[in-house]
Amino acid sequence: MRLHSRVYLHSLMVLLVVGAATSLVFAVGGRGVLMREMGERMARHAAGLAAERLTDRAALVARLEQLHADFDLDVVVRDLEGRPLAAAGGPLPPPAPAALTAARDGRAVARAGPPPFALAPVRDPGSGAVVATIEVAAAHHRFGPPGLLRPLLLVALLLGVVAVVTRPLSRRLSRPLERLTDAARRLGGGDLAARVSVPAAGRWWRRRAPADEIAELTRAFNDMAGRIERLVRGEKELLANVSHELRSPLARLRMALALLPRAPADEARLVEAERDLAELERLIDDVLATARLEATGLPTHLAEVDARALLTAVAERARHDPAVAGREVRVAEGEPVTLVADEALLRRALWNLVENAAKYGAPPITLSSARAGDTVVFGVDDDGAGIPAPARERVLDPFQRLDAARTPGGGPAGFGLGLTFARRVAEVHGGRIAVGPASLAGGIERGCRVTLSVPVGEGV
Repeated sequence: MRLHSRVYLHSLMVLLVVGAATSLVFAVGGRGVLMREMGERMARHAAGLAAERLTDRAALVARLEQLHADFDLDVVVRDLEGRPLAAAGGPLPPPAPAALTAARDGRAVARAGPPPFALAPVRDPGSGAVVATIEVAAAHHRFGPPGLLRPLLLVALLLGVVAVVTRPLSRRLSRPLERLTDAARRLGGGDLAARVSVPAAGRWWRRRAPADEIAELTRAFNDMAGRIERLVRGEKELLANVSHELRSPLARLRMALALLPRAPADEARLVEAERDLAELERLIDDVLATARLEATGLPTHLAEVDARALLTAVAERARHDPAVAGREVRVAEGEPVTLVADEALLRRALWNLVENAAKYGAPPITLSSARAGDTVVFGVDDDGAGIPAPARERVLDPFQRLDAARTPGGGPAGFGLGLTFARRVAEVHGGRIAVGPASLAGGIERGCRVTLSVPVGEGV
């Protein structure tokens, strides 16, 4: 569950608990207090009728009707024997004998209810003697179960308003963390320029506010990402500079080897030295080519490329190159495909994939190309042992090699830059590279398939 959803649900749970507790307190204590207050008010209203003349029945009924309309009260005036003389509102049961006796003695009686109830004496204006009683009660619908509905509805309405307001607030709290998560994923995926904007600490009512924890975390992440970027770029620049400086001594070594007298007894050692020197030169070429791609970030010579002709050229080179000699390299049948790309970069990337298949796989090595929507997918398949699933991402990183037992014949395992260069070529074209099994039969993976996907490009 997302963080903002958890914050939102926790807030709602707190509000529901508070609302339920408030309703319970009202039902247990507040209702009784309110009823007692209503009883006292009704006693005062009843006493106020003492000035009404019982002989003027029309005036008395009008007064009772007004009292009922203004305060939603049920009112009954009784004689001293308890018989009704006039009434307004709903019927009321006869008063209890003790309450009637108290009213006859001139004392008002109030009861908390439910419903709140009051019984008061009505005195003669002249003598002050008690001549009747007036009984007042709150209408039953106000304090029965429907009467409790109004405060509960108000509480529910308040909770609804708070819930609506809390939702965007929870989103606002979690959004900076979501941006941090996205930036961390991009940084882990190789985007060394990934940064997060620091949330504003102040608002219009406070010009300078202390930074909160999320802002501090954002600054710490940006500082960390900056240091990582500087370290990685510095390492790449150092490697490129060292590789460039090694070109001259390697050229002198090759010249010295060529000038050495080649006695038959020394021929094998000289051939081995030349092979090692060629491996070093290939390593330097790969490092410098990768460094140039890292520096520019864009292909430099874009043109229309015939994918099948490109694969045919790579397969033809494989027939004569010592690194792949003896391995069957073939081009699979397929529809003609054209794309806009840097042909030299693509050729070198595909050659690196073929070399990788020749070193680690088994023949035949099959080259293929196909269009999938707006993308051209190049494939290089071999029939070797394949690459375990946990290592398929790792082998794309620089200088990452699998165990030496995977190299057929125990030959040189390379330096772990071929797939890295191919991945970088795909990325600068806006594509990607993927490693998987060449085939799947009966749930068993066979061989290795490396796919290099490149957008078709504009105008194709």
